Amino acid sequence: MSMFKKLRSIFVIEEEGATFAKAAKTVECTKKVGSAKSASNPKKSEKLDTEIAKDTNGAKPENKFVDMLLRSIEANNIEGFDYLEYKQSLQSLIKIESDEAKRFQNAFAMAQTMGLSKKKLNDSIKRYLQVLDGEEKKFSEAFEKQKSTQVIEREQNVANLKKSIQAKNDQIKKLQSEIKEADQELTKIESMINESLAKVEATKDGFYASYNIVVGQIKGDADKIKKYIV
Repeated sequence: MSMFKKLRSIFVIEEEGATFAKAAKTVECTKKVGSAKSASNPKKSEKLDTEIAKDTNGAKPENKFVDMLLRSIEANNIEGFDYLEYKQSLQSLIKIESDEAKRFQNAFAMAQTMGLSKKKLNDSIKRYLQVLDGEEKKFSEAFEKQKSTQVIEREQNVANLKKSIQAKNDQIKKLQSEIKEADQELTKIESMINESLAKVEATKDGFYASYNIVVGQIKGDADKIKKYIV
């Protein structure tokens, strides 16, 4: 199995009939565990929810973004046994060990035989989160550029047309035909803006839904490692 397929199997469970909804449910459960753990510290709990969850307006993760994020992790895979191999071990224990704490502890015990220390485990987690943050930054910059091109410039056109319409309304009746044409153009451009805005927002929502799943699982695992591995 290629490294990419391994990553997909441990971050997005690919079983018969499985969907991203299952992965999304995993993220939600992870958030609940993190919230319960930090119930005595509301600020920490609030920070966890803020870090994991970005506003996606109910959007579902998209394959292309999940693949993009996992490809980035694959390209930056640290040589040797690290968090990715540890998470794969965790996945292999799900069917034979129902207790979550024991799964994390047993997986770590096996990982230690491969030379993995808790420091190296946590350092690799930080590394992959940095990689994902870099992808999020690149996406955010591209998104703003696309939004500026497709929406903001057209909004300026709308503003200019409205001024033109107001000026023509003050003119004599012979300009009424020109005003009518400008009104039609205004309607057309506003429709294009709404369609373009919906598309770019949907793209953003799809990315953050995908980003939340991968980041959420990693951060959830990091919290559990701190909780279960002493």
